Amino acid sequence: MIKKLTLLLLFMSFLANAQVNYHSRINKISEFTSLQGEPLNDKIANLQSVKVVYDVAAKKVYFFNSKKFKYHHEFCEEILGYSKDLSAFNEDNYSNKKQRTYLLANLNFMPESKIWFLELAASDFMIASNVEILFKAVQKQVYFKNELVFYLNSPRLMSANQLKPFSIPVVFSDFIFKNSSEQSIESGTSIGTLAKYDVLNTKEFQPKSNEIIVINATPLLIPEVKGIIVTEFQTPLSHLVLLAKNRNIPVYVDKNAWENTKINALVGKNVELKVTKSMYSLSQTNKKESKPIQLKWITLQPNYNVKNIFDLNESVLKNGETYIGSKAQNLAILHQISIKNKRFKTPEYAFAIPFYYYQNHILQHGIQPKIDSLLACNADSIQQRNHLLKSIRKAIKKAEVDTELLQLVTEKLSKQKDFTHFKFRSSTNAEDIEGFNGAGLYDSKSAILGDSIKTISKAITEVWSSLWNKRAFLEREIFRIDHRSCAMGILVHRSFPDELANGVVISENIYRKKYKGITVNVQKGEVSVVNPDAAVTCDEFYVHNFNFMDDTLSIDYRSLSSLNDHVPLLSESEIKTVFDVVLDIERNINAVWKKNKTTKSYRPIDVEVKWEGTHRTFYIKQVRVYMD
Repeated sequence: MIKKLTLLLLFMSFLANAQVNYHSRINKISEFTSLQGEPLNDKIANLQSVKVVYDVAAKKVYFFNSKKFKYHHEFCEEILGYSKDLSAFNEDNYSNKKQRTYLLANLNFMPESKIWFLELAASDFMIASNVEILFKAVQKQVYFKNELVFYLNSPRLMSANQLKPFSIPVVFSDFIFKNSSEQSIESGTSIGTLAKYDVLNTKEFQPKSNEIIVINATPLLIPEVKGIIVTEFQTPLSHLVLLAKNRNIPVYVDKNAWENTKINALVGKNVELKVTKSMYSLSQTNKKESKPIQLKWITLQPNYNVKNIFDLNESVLKNGETYIGSKAQNLAILHQISIKNKRFKTPEYAFAIPFYYYQNHILQHGIQPKIDSLLACNADSIQQRNHLLKSIRKAIKKAEVDTELLQLVTEKLSKQKDFTHFKFRSSTNAEDIEGFNGAGLYDSKSAILGDSIKTISKAITEVWSSLWNKRAFLEREIFRIDHRSCAMGILVHRSFPDELANGVVISENIYRKKYKGITVNVQKGEVSVVNPDAAVTCDEFYVHNFNFMDDTLSIDYRSLSSLNDHVPLLSESEIKTVFDVVLDIERNINAVWKKNKTTKSYRPIDVEVKWEGTHRTFYIKQVRVYMD
């Protein structure tokens, strides 16, 4: 009877809250949570959010039921009697006009760090004086008024604060980012045995394929597992993120997972991990783990018959990916797009060394028997496998490079007088392809003309040998790509020793997927955005255009570079250029891929970008399919 009464009371409470349209004041946490709905975006995990309207004429605040009313316009129309259409509402209440009918925002709460902050939509051009009016009006109506801060989430707001500091407490993206404790990487559900591995204090670890693992750092190599909980935040194109997307396994960041007593109590037990775009759960279960889908072996078709080196600035090679690799072929396509676009450049003096010379090196120096021994050994003998991989790499690097190839490359580089430093990059047939990204699996090496240490021959053999890296072999094994059919070409172009900024751009708004846009990670100088030190943050933001009839962009920051003192690394005009260029590349390269049957459907892309020199010249050095 008591149980039934309790359920009835809970149901009645639910109905009561469901009927509430708004509160004019938040007196306790339960009132806030009763109104809670979806946040503006998914950039902050485990975020609680309530939409807010300030009626300027009435000087009244409305914290409204954000489940019942998904958008501000719906609430204003149905409850406050706003009679104009959506277009007029947006013009009236998101523009930079001083006189507005309403001031709109989201009130957010981060439960783990107990932080309350007010946030505008990135598309809102509210002037500074109205920001202060809105903040102070909201502050008066909440019980946590002394803890409330305003989040400067856009370049416009950051610039306004720099010009004249706001009279209200403000925070930057790094404050929000550093006080966040969770991040969703890849959604999904998995069942396995929970295990913990101290990656910080162990060079290598060997989890079992039936385990869901908790790790306290981000390793370069992760064997096949059922799911991952990691304590370090990730950038969108970190090795771990790409691995999760490639393997389609649930991955979540929880900074506090290592010390979590509830998680520790489940170690060694059969558990179910559920990851959504905003949260995760881990619980003991009697469910049996699902049997992995047995993939068929994939045999690639490398072309070893094509000799000579190929200038990638001249034209796109027919079926080039079969003999110079996808990375080099995509750069050739990218260069042709740059000729028409003119708003970006590709690296100068780019050329490709085809698979022929790699295969010739393997056969001429008796390395093939070592490869045969590796592929014949017991797959469970990890130590033996790693020993054989190491011996293959050593043999490739020790053997002399073909004299004819060295002469071709040396003559090619010596003909120009602009650069002395060159980058030799992997370009295999087992990376940058649909269904298998391969990022971070192989190596790039530098060569300096005339240098006795960083020689051309050393750069070539080290890149060739990386086809047999442990991480590359393991990932191909998991995806059942026939190692015998994999070949290594080399993409060569000038180096960028003096870059002002570098980064990665995805042609998709990964935090608000319903809006077409881009996601940008950029860092000062040469510091990596893909594999940074744990304490270093980069500029991370997304950009989209609500109204394609004009050029107004919404730019929303998730984090700022810890190396640039709260100042965005890119100007708004540079961001506009990146936005236009990347979406143009996406359209054009998909047309080429479709024609060449490289991909099965229209795909988003990721590109590597750089800014260099006094004129901040915009370069794009790589493009590939993005695994979303």
